Amino acid sequence: MATDLETRHRIEQEYHDAKAKEVADDFYGFGALRSADEFLWRSLGDLTGKAVLEIGCGVGITSARFAQAGATVTAIDISGEMVEVTRRRADAEGLAANVKAVKMSGEDIVFPPGSFDVIYGHSILHHLNLDVATPKIVRVLKPGGVAAFLEPLDYNPILNAFRMLTPHRRTPTEQPLRFGQLKSMAAQFARWRHREFYVFSLVAFAWYYGIKSKSLFQATMKILSPIDEWVVNAVPYLGRLAWVTVVRFEK
Repeated sequence: MATDLETRHRIEQEYHDAKAKEVADDFYGFGALRSADEFLWRSLGDLTGKAVLEIGCGVGITSARFAQAGATVTAIDISGEMVEVTRRRADAEGLAANVKAVKMSGEDIVFPPGSFDVIYGHSILHHLNLDVATPKIVRVLKPGGVAAFLEPLDYNPILNAFRMLTPHRRTPTEQPLRFGQLKSMAAQFARWRHREFYVFSLVAFAWYYGIKSKSLFQATMKILSPIDEWVVNAVPYLGRLAWVTVVRFEK
């Protein structure tokens, strides 16, 4: 397992070091995940005075938002380049006193037990070996604390075909999640819940790949996202066809 984990870490680090030097210009910049992002943020509750661990901090946008909301933030990432970008962002925004960025993988979390009130990750669990990472996440979360994540799901055949056709968009070591994996994680917490996003609203991507229309993409997402919510609430099994899930664990 050690060798496999070392290989995974090398691949992930090299990929995200390179990503840290790129200027993002894709559908995420169109607000593709806005509804799910907002739901994830609300699920964290009041962050004033809270100690927050962000796993996979990337370029530090959310780390800065946590600090602005009154939290003390520890931001970790396997990419040293991403960590440097996060540090520079915190300095530039006058938040360095409340944001500590550290190069560290999600499988190697070494903070003392019960260090954090909140643990957050955006599209990070599917990069990790969850058998290794989950006990470490649980260990550093305080009793009564919350761990919340937004993650892609592995059930929609159209999405999976898109992933096969666009390997440059991801690392070969990542894999969208299945509910069996999330249930295994949940067994180590006191309770959990999840909500899925983007089934019918995925047709908005036709505008992105067809004519790169930001306004049509956003309008389609805005119109169809409430329909997605109604359908998933009415027929929960259809949530398996969703793009992402937001999952909230409580210790």
